[in-house]
Amino acid sequence: MTKKEIELRQRFTQKKEDADKALAEGKTEEARQLLDEVKELKNQIELMVEGRSLNVPDLPGGENFVPELERNPEGRKGAEGDKEERQKKFTKLFMKSLRGKSLTHEEREFLENPEFRAMSGKNEEDGGILIPEDISRTIKELKREQLHQLEQYVTVEPVATRSGSRMLEKNGDMTPFQDIEEMGNIPETDQPKFTKLSYSITDYAGLLPLSNTLLQDTDQAIMTYVAKWFVKKSIATRNALILAILDDLKKVEFKGLDDIKKTLNVTLDTAISAGAIIMTNQDGFNYLDQLKDADGKYLLKDIPSEPTNKMLYGRRVVVISNKVLKTKAGKAPVIVGDLKEAVVLFDRQQQSIDYTNLAAGSFETNTTKVRAIEREDVRKWDEDAVVYGQLSIKDEEVKKS
Repeated sequence: MTKKEIELRQRFTQKKEDADKALAEGKTEEARQLLDEVKELKNQIELMVEGRSLNVPDLPGGENFVPELERNPEGRKGAEGDKEERQKKFTKLFMKSLRGKSLTHEEREFLENPEFRAMSGKNEEDGGILIPEDISRTIKELKREQLHQLEQYVTVEPVATRSGSRMLEKNGDMTPFQDIEEMGNIPETDQPKFTKLSYSITDYAGLLPLSNTLLQDTDQAIMTYVAKWFVKKSIATRNALILAILDDLKKVEFKGLDDIKKTLNVTLDTAISAGAIIMTNQDGFNYLDQLKDADGKYLLKDIPSEPTNKMLYGRRVVVISNKVLKTKAGKAPVIVGDLKEAVVLFDRQQQSIDYTNLAAGSFETNTTKVRAIEREDVRKWDEDAVVYGQLSIKDEEVKKS
């Protein structure tokens, strides 16, 4: 992917956002003009993609014949082979560099090719080398296996720029389609209630020391080691950002299960309540899990398809580690609602790495220090979609319902 195509994709994303905003604000003419520009950018990008996919035919020539690819460096880069082969080459050079082996000018140029670099329009701030697809894939697979990642419960919005906005319609404010006659016009008054939510991507980084003996291991072993560490750091970072948003909500005292039921029945909009979960920590779950009804049956029920998970009033009970979601002053957090409506995580989908075996104490400790960076922003969307309750977990009797 050339620098020109990257710039076109960035312009496409921004113009599309501007068009969506104009349309939401009822500026029909402006929206139409912007959409025409978006279509033109789309056509240019598709032409570039099509051109990149074409194979270069064999050309006849004598000893003095200079192929076009050699005269055109950009063409040579595009002819490195298919994507899979280029990714393999990138991974090989990445591991060679990580082990501290010197790279040729050509190898360094390939490693820093814009196709693999983290491109955001602010390259000087990005730094590092984009994580190879092999490691990125392993990170995603490992993340899916983790139980305590909160991002699975919120809305994750992929973004292609470091800052911007999205026009989102709250579930509780959703307007229905209008009844119109055949060939009739849609009433102008039917305007959905969109909320503009801005984001500004932040870089989050950490250091991992790799012993130089570990770097003598196989590529796969090193990549797995780095991926596992990255997953732990990524989950911890995103959990902290999401919990900071939730912790900023007004706290409500839950005196017993009746308060949880009232929250589901009355406090939350019905559209929100239908998709609600009940999130608590180990202390809160332990308390709820011991409650019984008048017949001596436990109030928490098994989810038929997931025997190890529980539900209360037909809603999934999500248990978070005490280390992540803390009990304070004898009160366990019980967060009730649809977190996908309450919190949005803007994911820049960029994970990059840089490393050194000289600075940051690496020389003295015979290690290679890996600096990992990922980029995201977390914003509050609809605070009415969730209630942050605090349930006393002291030994006194809690009213059962």
